[in-house]
Amino acid sequence: IMAGAVAGAAAVALVATWTTTVVDAHKAKISPFTYNKEIFPLLRDKCGRCHTDGGPAPMSLMTYNTDGGAVAWAESIREMLLSGTMPPWYADPTGPAVRNNHALTARELDTIITWAIGGTPHGDLTVKIPPVPARTGWSLGKPDVELPMPAAYTVPDNVMQASTEVEIPTNLTEVKWVKAVDLLPGTVSMVRRAYIRVDGGPLLALWEPGDDVTPAPSGAAFKLMPGARLKVKIDYKKSWMDEQKSVSDKSTVGLYFTEEPLAGKAVETVTIDGPAGSDGLEPRSFGGAMPKAGRVFAVTPMLDDPYATVEINAVAASGRKVPLLKLRNARPEWPRRYWLVDPIELPANTKIEVTAVPSDPDT
Repeated sequence: IMAGAVAGAAAVALVATWTTTVVDAHKAKISPFTYNKEIFPLLRDKCGRCHTDGGPAPMSLMTYNTDGGAVAWAESIREMLLSGTMPPWYADPTGPAVRNNHALTARELDTIITWAIGGTPHGDLTVKIPPVPARTGWSLGKPDVELPMPAAYTVPDNVMQASTEVEIPTNLTEVKWVKAVDLLPGTVSMVRRAYIRVDGGPLLALWEPGDDVTPAPSGAAFKLMPGARLKVKIDYKKSWMDEQKSVSDKSTVGLYFTEEPLAGKAVETVTIDGPAGSDGLEPRSFGGAMPKAGRVFAVTPMLDDPYATVEINAVAASGRKVPLLKLRNARPEWPRRYWLVDPIELPANTKIEVTAVPSDPDT
């Protein structure tokens, strides 16, 4: 079994910031949707993993409050939704189905935008909105092994964004099979992503705040040898509330073990590197090949620029194309591993083609 990792040039970590909006108290309430009835459930289900008190996002949308809740951010919500910046989920629904879809449906998008531009009505004030607690702890329960960073990393008071890469010994004395990997941030508000890989081996996990930890399917697992060491790269971005503060983090990696898989179930990765980005809006194409037969169940695009579309296809010897993943309006600051709902069997030497169309900055 292979988890395909399709890569372009080195990713650039840029995180969009939202600016607060002054609420016009005299704006006409013309929206048929209210926060209490329609908007809160949508924001809770689609945004509540990050945009809650104590969460990784710098603002909570889980209350209506004019002094910092959803209504204070209504204009920014509208802009972010219309631009496709939020929620950061780029899998095109016309491509192969992927798991853990974070996207808003067209109806949900229309509902929130209509509320944002239609006076942001509060709704029935007798309705009590339940609190939405921040996600804490391990998403899959206590892991088999917890591996903390060897030392805390501090982002100075005059720095907003930073990255660190640390090496963590697993101290394993026998072969272990890993079905899932998680990260427990030491400072939730500042950890933006983590790349967790075996030193000299595969990328075990690409962690993003709010994402579900996805175990390898059908009994597949990564093989960890005795004495294996992990390399963990963590990207940090302080929120505006911590802009002038020195903030430290000591995150912990969690490993979930499973039984030795059946023959042919060991996870491997295939990396296909693309050329460095260039100026212009011409489509960029590159490719590679599967070195041996396998079953592709995940694809990890690492983008260097924003792209209007990214299409990744397997090409059979007959010339028939088998879609692996399709992205639209994809941005480099939110990389992720996309898990296919239906893994795809490919024979050895199958060609992998990647075509990426850059976004037009003027549109």
